[in-house]
Amino acid sequence: MAIWSTQQLTEYFIALNAAPDEPAAIALAVERAVEMVEAEVGAATLAGHLHGAWGFGAAAPGRELFALPSAGGLLPVAGLGAVHAIPSQLGAGLPGTLILGRLDEPFAPEERQMLQCMAQMLGAALRSIRALAAERTVRAEREREARLVEALLTIQRAISSRRPLQEILDAITAGCADLLGGAYVALMLTDPEARVASVSAAAVPHDPRQCAAAQAAMAAGALHVEELPEGTVIAAPVQVTGETAGSLVARLDGTAGYHADQLEAFAQQVGLALTDARTVEQVHEAHHDLVTGLPNRALFLKIFHGRPGASVLFIDLDRFKAVNDSLGHDAGDRLLAAVAERLRACLRTGDTVARIGGDEFAVLLDDTDPDAVVATGERIIAAVREPFRLLGRSVYIGASVGAALPGAAAEELLNRADLAMYRAKKDGPGRVVVYEPAMHAAALHYLSLRGDLQRALDEGEFRLQYQPLVRLDGGTVAGVEALLRWDSPARGIVPPGEFLPIAEEAGLIGDIGQWVLATAARQAAAWRRIRPGLTLNVNVSGHELVRPGFADHVTAALAAAGLPTSAVTLELTESVLMSDPATAVAALNSLREQGVQLSIDDFGTGYSSLAYLRELPVDELKIDRAFIARAELTGRDLALVSTVMELGHILGLRVVAEGIESQAQLDTVRRLGCTLGQGYHLYRPLDPAGLPSLLLPSLEHAA
Repeated sequence: MAIWSTQQLTEYFIALNAAPDEPAAIALAVERAVEMVEAEVGAATLAGHLHGAWGFGAAAPGRELFALPSAGGLLPVAGLGAVHAIPSQLGAGLPGTLILGRLDEPFAPEERQMLQCMAQMLGAALRSIRALAAERTVRAEREREARLVEALLTIQRAISSRRPLQEILDAITAGCADLLGGAYVALMLTDPEARVASVSAAAVPHDPRQCAAAQAAMAAGALHVEELPEGTVIAAPVQVTGETAGSLVARLDGTAGYHADQLEAFAQQVGLALTDARTVEQVHEAHHDLVTGLPNRALFLKIFHGRPGASVLFIDLDRFKAVNDSLGHDAGDRLLAAVAERLRACLRTGDTVARIGGDEFAVLLDDTDPDAVVATGERIIAAVREPFRLLGRSVYIGASVGAALPGAAAEELLNRADLAMYRAKKDGPGRVVVYEPAMHAAALHYLSLRGDLQRALDEGEFRLQYQPLVRLDGGTVAGVEALLRWDSPARGIVPPGEFLPIAEEAGLIGDIGQWVLATAARQAAAWRRIRPGLTLNVNVSGHELVRPGFADHVTAALAAAGLPTSAVTLELTESVLMSDPATAVAALNSLREQGVQLSIDDFGTGYSSLAYLRELPVDELKIDRAFIARAELTGRDLALVSTVMELGHILGLRVVAEGIESQAQLDTVRRLGCTLGQGYHLYRPLDPAGLPSLLLPSLEHAA
């Protein structure tokens, strides 16, 4: 039996529709069909004439070809003998058949179904060619044919690319309904439970007459048309491996007309989708990733169990989420497929690469030498670092790799490589780290810290300090930035850089952020009685920003504290806006409409600074401390700072210089025109009790 694929059918259909005329299309259809089913002879009949005869020699047996029964039979061929021949109808409205003959064995049900589909495709192509050649004046009819071709091609591509079965069947019913002028189209299956269950929202027709028509089409195995006073019901059977599995049924306002062949074409697509799901997709999905074609986690571990002496690499892509969110999931899938190809190219024939999930991959290596394992990891990092072309642009990502050497069971070794990968990401992207036992202790520390964070929130172990923002022209305090501190009874003072990432991963950052805003807002409202114009800056995590109701929570907290929205500026780093830009922009625009202001923290170090300035309602830029961190600023440093300040002034934004640690740095940013500054040379972060005296004009520090 010949092996065929939906990809071949797609290419077949495309080739037929590219033919310049009917003879060329028929000749191509017969030749391709003979090749696909490994037949000896082939031909097509059309309107009582024989066309495209292939393999018959000098004379084709015309009378015998026309006399073949619909179920097929033996056909005598000069020089070959009797061949098993089967005719497949070209479709309603086009009297003709596609006939194939083979010596060795009769055609299996799957092959007959494929040949019927190919005949339908030839029929559709011939109708399209005739429409174009005749240049019919009725444009709507020509457009319907083109739409049918495009709809069938779209469905074929969906089947070829292994889209979910329910998605394909829904697309077939929706596409058919659209081509039939908005008719009610439903798919009726004989045993929905065997078809992956709930295959379509319209799986069972609601109209009893449609049910009856569907049953009639399934019983006869042929198109059923029933004229009614108020319209027409037509039903086409759905064939799966030679058996009737259901019916596609439509209710029309008018007569059946040319709609019958369209319905049959869509019914063929249903049969192909169901066949493909049964024989290929479900088996493949159980062991392979659909996007990359690589083994999935289950198959990877199965292979791993058979190779106990193998080493493993655990690979996590850096910056993949930003690409996926900004360019779309289709582009993200293409990127994953391209990464998979590069990973294969980095490995030897005996190595195994799999997609574990998301943007994570794993590799089995027969190497046990640490240097060789690390070298492979570095080769992978270098390959992934090279730019990818997506949607006409160059896209740059990276990879972090964890390695584990033999010495444990498959699942444990994979977990060790995973731990090593997290250490690699923590040390900085683009690294290879080999697992060490201490990493297990670090993982336990992480879990312990996560538990302590929840307790800290419940038991009030957090506190706030405030660092003034200073007007550089006179040294007066213009505002304060709220800074979170954690004094743990068991751990002592825990740096924010250690506990905030864990709070984000644990989903606690939202509750912590609400506490920070509410506490700081109450404190700032009290201080504004001393300094009415005092402003408050509060840092916001990207995880908070995309939480449902974030904007409402902010305005509610400010209202409860009695603090005007215009007195509050939310500080965000550029990177936090990359996780879900659409949701983030919507939340920030909502807050901006309420008067809350926005500051870009660490400006100039993010993914796309100017893009965010264009899209977001920015009021303030905070120049990253890295630009002025040197004891003596270089010419390049000065140029960068000057450029950011000039950009801010052009856009009408406040510019704050962060990290002013010396008088020389203060003099420099003043000279460059910066009006606001922050840093230890001006004021260190202070407890709330230390702020009121600074807010009295007579006691302010003369910076």
